[in-house]
Amino acid sequence: MGGFVNMSKHVLVVSPIPSHPQFQGNSARIYRLNRMFQLCGYQLHFVYFGMEGLSEEQRRQMESQWDFFHYIKPEGPAAAPSFGEYFDIDDWYDERVSDLVDKLCQTWRFDVCLVNYVWFSKVLDVLPESTRKVIDTHDVFGDRHIVAKEAGLDPVWFYTTKELEAYALERADLILAIQDEEKDYFKSITTKAVEVMGYVVPFQPLISQESDKVVIGYIGSGNPFNLESLRVFQSAVMKAPNIMQRYTFLLGGTVCKAFEPFNEIFDVIGIVDDLDEFYRQIDIAINPMIGGTGLKIKSLEALSYGKSLLATQDAMVGINGIDEFHNFSTLESMVNALEALTEERAEILHRNSIATFHSYNDRFINEFKSLFAEELCNQEDSSKR
Repeated sequence: MGGFVNMSKHVLVVSPIPSHPQFQGNSARIYRLNRMFQLCGYQLHFVYFGMEGLSEEQRRQMESQWDFFHYIKPEGPAAAPSFGEYFDIDDWYDERVSDLVDKLCQTWRFDVCLVNYVWFSKVLDVLPESTRKVIDTHDVFGDRHIVAKEAGLDPVWFYTTKELEAYALERADLILAIQDEEKDYFKSITTKAVEVMGYVVPFQPLISQESDKVVIGYIGSGNPFNLESLRVFQSAVMKAPNIMQRYTFLLGGTVCKAFEPFNEIFDVIGIVDDLDEFYRQIDIAINPMIGGTGLKIKSLEALSYGKSLLATQDAMVGINGIDEFHNFSTLESMVNALEALTEERAEILHRNSIATFHSYNDRFINEFKSLFAEELCNQEDSSKR
């Protein structure tokens, strides 16, 4: 994101999820969007409500990275759903966040306040009219429990109704959807402006380590959709026994512990302290996601490391892969493609994976500039005349 000039603007970012470390998709998203504000010259004030705790190392990293860091410790575990089958939109909110932000507004004039997650949007009610109020949605939470049950899974984390989600969206001036399908959904339930802001990350290609077999890798969290996707993928691989003679399968991340009772094909490395190290060990990345909502940040992460990617249609929603190997309709067809993969076809996939990444990144760098750095872009344009 070169070419930016300095601006003395202030952005307040409020989040129930930490920005460090970036081993899970939501933390990575928060970190990257925060960095884009900084690269545009904003002074960044980060308020973390510690739903996931705070180690001394995390505190040190966030205090070092962000211009100002504030931490609020939860007084207990997250509340149970007020309505039994689903949460009230503010069930997980803590009024102490509003108290802190109100005090900060007496000291600072914030040009933008961005809150992560619609269910934390109550903080926007205490911001002055002069502050542009933004919700980074991350995902759809309206009727999420219904979507999970239709997929045969128990709902996890936060889930509410479309009506309550729509109510909370009205608190903002701008809604950020993470991909196009979700933009359409949000536009159907709110009168507020909705734009797509994808996940922008630098291109950092890595050369793979030498190994006797081609190494296929997957890294992810232990959520139910990931577990079910891995289970179905593994089943398809085990029906094609010759595939194990050509490939080694490597599994990383918190999914390892959850998948351990079912694992029959993966070499497991567990929680990964250095993503670079994981991606150096693999030749081809897979994302066998079945179902789920939101943007699959792990697909973009793999592409950012210059890796060839095999993915399902669900794993590439909002990314527009240009290779048919980015859009498998079934995991059986993905495994069949691995079985038949030639060296020449692997080269084509590699080139197409890199091209897909650059096309995606360019789109959203420009989108971010248009949303949050118009004044900056105008300065750039005038300097070129």
